[in-house]
Amino acid sequence: MTNTARALYQFFSGFGIPAYVEYNPPDDAELPYITYQLIEPDWDDGGTFYARVWYRSMSLVAINAKLDEIKNAIGEGVSIRTPGGAVYLTKGTPFIQHMPMEGDDTLRVAYLNFNIHALTT
Repeated sequence: MTNTARALYQFFSGFGIPAYVEYNPPDDAELPYITYQLIEPDWDDGGTFYARVWYRSMSLVAINAKLDEIKNAIGEGVSIRTPGGAVYLTKGTPFIQHMPMEGDDTLRVAYLNFNIHALTT
């Protein structure tokens, strides 16, 4: 696992629900959970990536509370230390978008847009 992959896992696992690389949750994973895109920018470069927060509910209350928690953790930017430096995350624009899930009235999914700057080897 690279330092950037470790940093992203550390960040997304810190919200009290499981976190998995996008399109890779285990078959028996139960909602709620977070999926995130694994991106590896060069050590002195940046990029954009996304994560999604998944809940099963008839309301938006629980997912919005988790989104607020993530938004507050990022603030104006968050630095995640790694053995080889740090990974810096900021909110992209727009930061949060709720995604309609046709065919399942109980599935709530929010798309989160991030900027990443890798200062790690």
